[in-house]
Amino acid sequence: MEYELSIRDMEEIRQQLDIDLLGVTTSEPFCGLTERLTEHREKGYESGFEHPIIEERVDPSRLVPDAKSIVAIGMAYYTDHHHTLRRPKGTRGVLSKYAWGNDYHPILRKKLEELAHAIERKLGRAIAWHASVDTGPLVDRAVAERAGIGWFGKNCNIITEQFGSWVFLGQLVTDVKIEPYRPFEGSRCGDCDLCMRACPTGAIISPFTIDSSKCLAYITQMKGIIPREFRSKMGTRIWGCDTCQVVCPSNKGITFSGHADFVPEPELSFPELIELLHMSNKQFKRRYGHTAAAWRGLTVIKRNAIIALGNIREKRAVPQLLPFLKDERPELRGTTVWALGKIGTDEAVKAIREARMNEKDPLVLQEMEDVLGKNGHPGNESIKADDEKE
Repeated sequence: MEYELSIRDMEEIRQQLDIDLLGVTTSEPFCGLTERLTEHREKGYESGFEHPIIEERVDPSRLVPDAKSIVAIGMAYYTDHHHTLRRPKGTRGVLSKYAWGNDYHPILRKKLEELAHAIERKLGRAIAWHASVDTGPLVDRAVAERAGIGWFGKNCNIITEQFGSWVFLGQLVTDVKIEPYRPFEGSRCGDCDLCMRACPTGAIISPFTIDSSKCLAYITQMKGIIPREFRSKMGTRIWGCDTCQVVCPSNKGITFSGHADFVPEPELSFPELIELLHMSNKQFKRRYGHTAAAWRGLTVIKRNAIIALGNIREKRAVPQLLPFLKDERPELRGTTVWALGKIGTDEAVKAIREARMNEKDPLVLQEMEDVLGKNGHPGNESIKADDEKE
């Protein structure tokens, strides 16, 4: 079979562009995924962030009509600073490690654009191509596995030999016939089930199957009031969750990323919770706008900070939380009621009782009833917060 570019050609391009991992697969549809994605949807395991049309998630030709190859890339983001960084003193929350540096989306899109142009230079002609970084229709992990980037872990992450699962993925669908890399066949997890046992919410319901609607990586990004059963499980997580990756043996002894873009900033990685409560939208965009934790907006971050303060029962935060009982956003009022109930001081309970007199939202009123109980006193709920395990 004649290929326009060989594996050697692609390795030269990879090194020129400083891409950590690169693999190639054919543009054949991912037929085996259709049934699995359909079942996943029918069982209610989707988060809501998935591309809605399953056919477009499995067929590369929907992106490039004359597609012949898919080039998958991986950029490692776990630096030596990630390995040594510790939570500063104070009342702190924690962001998922992928959000500790600059937002990876524009970085990988630029790499993929450079990759397309490098292929064009190599061939001496223009090519048809489409690039995507986890927001496109294709299932990026399925592409990465078939292109030889890594294997599927039981936690549904792609795990690579050199960098573990701490990698960002991107794909370039093109009309160029490129020699494919050898795909990973099967998983290397063996009988290990540490990720399944460590998951705070039990979202990994069986090997290689995750109920995304229960995953804290999604829960911390959802809008509205977070269901009660997940709040204590959040611990002090403000954005995302790394637990299933932290416990994974394949993430021990890995090669660190050398990309300056992903070097973390301690004050951003472990934000001061009370400071987040007072932050304006302008301040938030200036502080976090360059990270991957900014796209859902400040309200989501404030809500999660309120939950974190409730989980650690921070009594000093009560005066800072009280104004949120009058906030125009019901998700912040309701979450504040729950947090004040967890803290449980007389001042907190009195404030909830007074706020109940003017509250109209049924969900917030229910939160108040749950806290105050039939006799106007806090309930006896006492659940230890499941904080991020480092």
